[in-house]
Formats: sequence, C-alpha cells, structure tokens
Amino acid sequence: MLTPRRRLQGAALFEALVALAILAGTLLALLYMQLRAQADSESALRRMQALHLIDDLAERVRANPQGFNALAGYRIEWSANPAAQIDCEAQACAAAQLVRWDLAQWKSEVARALPGGDAAVFDPPGTPAEAPPRLLGVMVAWRTRNGDDFELAVPGASCPAGHACQFGHVHP
Repeated sequence: MLTPRRRLQGAALFEALVALAILAGTLLALLYMQLRAQADSESALRRMQALHLIDDLAERVRANPQGFNALAGYRIEWSANPAAQIDCEAQACAAAQLVRWDLAQWKSEVARALPGGDAAVFDPPGTPAEAPPRLLGVMVAWRTRNGDDFELAVPGASCPAGHACQFGHVHP
C-alpha cells in the first residue's frame, strides 16, 4: 500500500510548472501592452507632426503677400516634387515664384519629417471653377512601421494605399 507521502511526489514540480506558465503568460501580456503603447505613442507623434506641417503650409500662404490670391498655385498632387526656380531666401521673388518656392520647401520638409512622407494640396469639392479658391484641402501621408494604416478618404482626395493620413484645411 502507498503511503500519503509517496502519492505526493512530483506535485511540487507540477505546481512549479503551473506557476512558471502563469508567469510567462503574464510577462507576454505585459510585453504586448508595452509594444502597443509604444506604437500608439508613435502614431500620435506622427499625427502631431502632420498637423504641424499643415499649419506650416498655412503660414507660408499667409506670409506670401499674394498668397490667398494665388491659392490655385498651391495645388499639388501626391509624389509631385516641384523645383524652385529662384532661391527666395537669397533674393526677392514675385508671388508666383514664392508659391513654387514654398511648395518645394514644404514638400521636402514633409518628406524629411515623416517616414515615407508625402502630401497633396487640392481644391475641396464644390468649389466653383470660375471663382477664385478661398480654401484648400491638405492631406499629409506617411508609412507606419506596425501596419496600422488609417486610409482616409475625403471629398477631393484619398490616402495612398499602405499609408496613414492626416487631413486639414488652409484658409484665410
């Protein structure tokens, strides 16, 4: 006949394995939460950078003495990279030259500030073709590391596939 002591042999080892499995599961859950928090923080940072870039374009338009009269010149498509003809920091520029300079500087800043950064500036739908534009839509896109793409579509533009986007307006 077995004594109670012999029946309990190995129970401590089993308890240790169960405790180790619980500890490993808890650590994996904590690691996942940490990585998710880091990804969410990075996403918030990118959105904030995109908003600052949209504000930067608005300030460039406001700084141009003829900026709101030349809003049509600020339109630009995805992947278009305008080249400035004249360095407007080194010499005085006409309004149209300043528009081109602003776009070239701004698009390069978007590409530098955001991973895979790109932008489009467009007329919001419903703007009469014969009337001078008084409002521009701006969409800034960037690639995400963790695949959390938020493909945004607004009337007049849509976010490129595989990118996250932020939308804003430029107006007086």
